[in-house]
Amino acid sequence: MTNRGAGPRTGGHRVDRRTLAKGAIGAAATAALATSLPVAPAAAQDKTVIKFWTHTHPPMVELNKALVADFMAANPDIEVQYEIIPNNEFATKMLASMGTGTGPDIINMDDAQMRSTYIPKGLVQEVDPANMGYGSLDDLKAAYIPTALEGSTVDGKVYGVPSEFNVTAMAVNDAAFTEVGLDPKAPPADWTAVTEQGAKLVVKDGDTFTRRGFDFTYLHAGWYHNLFGTLLLQTGGRVVAEDGTTVTVAEAPSVEALHIWYDLIWKEPKIADPTVANQDATVPYQDFLDGKVAMMPFNPWGMGLITSDSVVADTWSIAPLPQKHPGSAGTPEATPVSADGAGPVTPLYAYYWSVNALTTDEKKKAAAFKFIGYISSFPGRWLKESSFIQPKTGWEDSEEAKELPFFEVWSSEMLKGQFLPVTPAGEQVDTLMKSALEQSLLSGEDPQEALDGVKPQIEAAIASS
Repeated sequence: MTNRGAGPRTGGHRVDRRTLAKGAIGAAATAALATSLPVAPAAAQDKTVIKFWTHTHPPMVELNKALVADFMAANPDIEVQYEIIPNNEFATKMLASMGTGTGPDIINMDDAQMRSTYIPKGLVQEVDPANMGYGSLDDLKAAYIPTALEGSTVDGKVYGVPSEFNVTAMAVNDAAFTEVGLDPKAPPADWTAVTEQGAKLVVKDGDTFTRRGFDFTYLHAGWYHNLFGTLLLQTGGRVVAEDGTTVTVAEAPSVEALHIWYDLIWKEPKIADPTVANQDATVPYQDFLDGKVAMMPFNPWGMGLITSDSVVADTWSIAPLPQKHPGSAGTPEATPVSADGAGPVTPLYAYYWSVNALTTDEKKKAAAFKFIGYISSFPGRWLKESSFIQPKTGWEDSEEAKELPFFEVWSSEMLKGQFLPVTPAGEQVDTLMKSALEQSLLSGEDPQEALDGVKPQIEAAIASS
């Protein structure tokens, strides 16, 4: 979701069955007020103090607090100051703090920003296997599935370990499907069918949607990056070509990607409406939980937000993400994923625990890596308590993994997975793209015109980066 320069280009890498059998999925982001975890009183001079910052996702925050407390109880010489940043401020505040000496010792950052900004700018340091509890770097790598470290590795150097490894599928309101005579076990596989079934699922009060047939989320630049990136994977479009300089956002494949989204809102039958969509990033899937949208893209960590108090409660399911090219019977084996969108494809993304490059004090460094080693050693708890899959080798053999709802769907989507390509000047480009996408999706500007308009702005951003 950010970037500058060319990070490691991981777009196009698939997850094969051997990789999948060893693991992954995970979580994402929401928002709340920044807060710090209280710590037990002790003489400050006797402790090594380290700062740890994350975005806001309630189940993750609660487990982080518990693990921080347990770690400090087991290591009375270390104090962990945990701060939670509102999601709408997280990327900007974190980046601004790095390199100035005001940032945390430990960060939890997504792969797009790691690959595009944090690693190329030297803002994070290589992992320290010894202080994390491993005999060597090879031992650390062997502890994870093959693709798990891809989003934090450059030239064989590893800069972080994953807290979560995500893929996107689709949440379905089973009760809404049944109500209108649709089979929730046969949800739409492509975007044409999304429109057809979505039209039946729409409920209005006059001209106002009270239930949309299908919709995306309309939140911060990172969400737009991932969701538009999802459609770009399917059409073979890109914001910037692989050479890192040629801006291709206004070319036909990219315009086609935006049209998929735009047409749901502006073309009859209209089944989506950003003007009534949830704007609170604390619970980004609130509209689905409240029964206000019948289908929407969904990540595994979102399952942890569905409670007995949710309108959908026990009337929801997870289905494969609709595709431009669903393939024969929707199987990746029948239609292999390709870089030009000629087969089914879903985005992968991950978050990584890393240590600030400015944390050079040896005691602080050792304590920071020791804490990362500790917090990353509970894949079962992360899966059970926050629906985060930490992609540790053999995680699938745990009791928690066997209880993961809709594991077969998530695993099938993983087989179609690719990381989104890195975009130079990513932080600035994402902001520009959010504005252009909203101009089209919220204001109705034709996709070609909106992308033509943002192209020179992106070219200028790259030229000055």
